[in-house]
Order: sequence, then C-alpha cells, then structure tokens
Amino acid sequence: MVRPVVHKMPEAKLQASCERHRRHYAKHRDDILKRQRVLRSLKTKESEAANKFSKELLKAVAKALRRGDDDESESESDSDDDSEPEDDENIKLDDLPECLRVVKDIKDEMLAMIGDDPCKFVEGVFCDYVKSFPEDSSPGDISIIESSISKVQKILNRTIPAQDQILNFCGVSPEWHAADSISRFLRTVLAYLEDIECLLFSGGVCELTLAHSMGEMMYQKGIRI
Repeated sequence: MVRPVVHKMPEAKLQASCERHRRHYAKHRDDILKRQRVLRSLKTKESEAANKFSKELLKAVAKALRRGDDDESESESDSDDDSEPEDDENIKLDDLPECLRVVKDIKDEMLAMIGDDPCKFVEGVFCDYVKSFPEDSSPGDISIIESSISKVQKILNRTIPAQDQILNFCGVSPEWHAADSISRFLRTVLAYLEDIECLLFSGGVCELTLAHSMGEMMYQKGIRI
C-alpha cells in the first residue's frame, strides 16, 4: 500500500484538502445533488406549513377581535356608562371567536407581567426574595414567591377553559396550538416558582443556596414543560 503524502506547509495542506473534496464530489456528484434536492424540498414544505399556521392563526384572531368589538359596542349601547366590564372568569365561552379573544387578552396580560423569557422573570422574583433577607440571617419574605405563584396560577386558570372549548370547537388546530403554547408557558413559570418554594420548605435557605450555587434549580437549567 502506497504511503500517503504528508504535507507540512499550510498552503500545501489546503490545496491537498481541496483536491480531495473535488475528487469526492466528482465521484459522488449524483448522490450529493439528490440529497440537496430532498433537503430543499423538506425545508420548503416546513416553511409552507409554518406560513399556513401563521396565516390561519392571524385570521382566527382577527375574526375574534372583530366579533369582540361588535359585542363590546352592543353591550355599551344596552348598558349604562357606569357599569363595570365583565371579568374573563365570568365570560361565557359560547363560540370560537369569544374563546380566541379571551386567549389573546390572556397572552397580552401574560407578556405584560412575565415577558417572553420565563427564566428571566423567575430570576427576578428570586432576586427580590434574596433582597428581603433580614440582617439576622433568618428566612426572607416567602410571600414574594407565593404571590407570584398566585398571580400566574390565576392566569392559567383562565386559560384552561378557553383552551378546552377551542378543542371542542375545532379540534387540534392552529387555534388550539396557540392556546396550548400559552398554557405550557404559564405551567413552566409555575414549575420554576414552585421549585424554589419546595426547596425552601424542604431544606430552608441553606438548601436553596446550595442548589442555586450548583445551578440545579429548574429555571437555571431552562427546563420547559
């Protein structure tokens, strides 16, 4: 067997590598082009599916908003100016547009309170809790974490009925996936906050500090539900 040539200069190594790639391409040209065509076809199909999903979702939300505006104008004409608006918890989810309107309102509220990064939000809550530590090394104000859990749970409790009704109206559709993404986002935030609370109740501040220093907390790992 002929011993391969050993190139020592960088220019010679680069030239030899290019030559090997040219020979490989010339030998397997048909297979390489076939794989490229298959990959392009898959990417095109995925892109078309994503665009279709986005268009259907936008169409559904726009329809819900138009229906919501009509309902709002009718209710204003039938009621006094001093009447209070109805809460999402008391709204009857009688049709798909109403469900989508509720989901959109929940999403806006969720983003206003949490933002688009659950890890960053929980890190902020955790920092607020750490800042509440008194000077005598006793535990901080646990109500900071508990109130955050309560607020997120309240939003989630309003999301689930709307998501279930969307499933009843149109099955596992783009509209349902939109509601499900909101639900999973909120469940992820809850899991992060409850992980902190559980560490405090089980091992106290020492256990919490150790888990944080080792990067073992759920929000530090970025685990998603």
